[in-house]
Amino acid sequence: MVGNQMKNRILRYSDLETQLGMNRVTIWRRTRTDPTFPRPIRLGNSRNAAIGFLAEEIEAWIAQQAATARVGR
Repeated sequence: MVGNQMKNRILRYSDLETQLGMNRVTIWRRTRTDPTFPRPIRLGNSRNAAIGFLAEEIEAWIAQQAATARVGR
């Protein structure tokens, strides 16, 4: 059950700032310019709804970045 909860967990910008060590603007910029960076999801129906990211996608992106960084070493 714990693994399933992680798959469905939603991270907010403040969570990503801590986990990635990036500020909100850098994260936003990545969503616009880095095709490998996970896309945010809207947490409601309105245009002004909160934004979140799926934890599973963020963790996969981090693993991909780590693997890519190690290839050249």
